[in-house]
Amino acid sequence: MKNTLFLFLAFVALMLSSCSVNFQGVTANYVRMNNYYVSNQMKNGTHKLVIHNQQEFESVFGSAAVMGRNGQPTNIDFRHQFVIAVILPETDRQTTIETVMLKRLGDRLYYSYIIEEGHRTSYTMRPFTAVIVDRNEPSDVVFQRVTRQDLENAGIQYNGPSTVRPPL
Repeated sequence: MKNTLFLFLAFVALMLSSCSVNFQGVTANYVRMNNYYVSNQMKNGTHKLVIHNQQEFESVFGSAAVMGRNGQPTNIDFRHQFVIAVILPETDRQTTIETVMLKRLGDRLYYSYIIEEGHRTSYTMRPFTAVIVDRNEPSDVVFQRVTRQDLENAGIQYNGPSTVRPPL
């Protein structure tokens, strides 16, 4: 009976630890990718991607230069960098995805992000976030969707958007 109880408790502890969010490791540097859009050729749905070359990148993203300062798409040199991206399904809700942190632990990167939904809109959008990472970092990426509560429980202060802006 004791062995059965011990095995059961060990199994429960393993399951709880595998569901937890990992905030340990060394902070890895990244640059946020700006002025791109998700290609219409990309299948609708949630995608968590690690992109290593220009051809693969162009099958997912298109450039969206805009007028003004910082209007050019972020430059990516795939000889020295790769891209980590999270793409959500099309939605009619104002939605943001923000990178919370990128940590290196052993031979893995832990990419933590937060998703916040706001008001309904009269149009649809394809929410995404993407970061550019140096190739000397591991490309085995563990994606971790986190909540404000997860961050608070870990003692991490997050200063990102508190909510998506209401309609004007």
